[in-house]
Amino acid sequence: MIKTVLFDLDGTLIQTTKIIIDTFKITFKKYFPHLSLTDEEYTNFLGHTLFITFGYYTDSPEKVDEMVKFYREVSEEMIEKGLQSYPGARETIEFLKRKKIRVGVVTSKMRHVALHHLSLVGLDDLIEGIIGYEDVKEHKPAPEPIEKALLLFGAKKEQTVYVGDHENDIVAAKKAGILTCAVTYSERLGQMLSYQPDFVIDELANIKDLI
Repeated sequence: MIKTVLFDLDGTLIQTTKIIIDTFKITFKKYFPHLSLTDEEYTNFLGHTLFITFGYYTDSPEKVDEMVKFYREVSEEMIEKGLQSYPGARETIEFLKRKKIRVGVVTSKMRHVALHHLSLVGLDDLIEGIIGYEDVKEHKPAPEPIEKALLLFGAKKEQTVYVGDHENDIVAAKKAGILTCAVTYSERLGQMLSYQPDFVIDELANIKDLI
């Protein structure tokens, strides 16, 4: 029986995938104007920290820091203009809460940023805890973020499921020994399915069928 549901944030609970990709394009145009990347290469950035992504293109820590700062400024401006959650997000989490199921978020974003984005879409009051970028040393696909969430909630592995939109979500959760759930509206569906998640759902409301 599932007693704890952990969600990834970007591309799972909130509709930031297009914003993320557009922000990457703006950032690379500014810092590497002669570099030509395909749409597939941009989607490959999803699920990784900004420091790792930009570090592939420069050996300068100072330039990486500058790119991260610029990226966050552009992204936040876009997000403030009209961030939305995925359909059924609030109703699904409210259902879980009524069933006495604990709900948390595990993300590669800074915790305060994640909380702000949750507040913009009206979900912050439903989330009991967040594991963010600063809470771990090794990020997904390493299991540490999931393991930290298990400790935070005092949850049992066999009673916990992680819902995500990226193969790193599935890999991290499997390494941590918990159940995995993939959303089909992901840009990385094929890659996720290759890791054989325990559950696959078309929309967040389908989580109700797992309980």
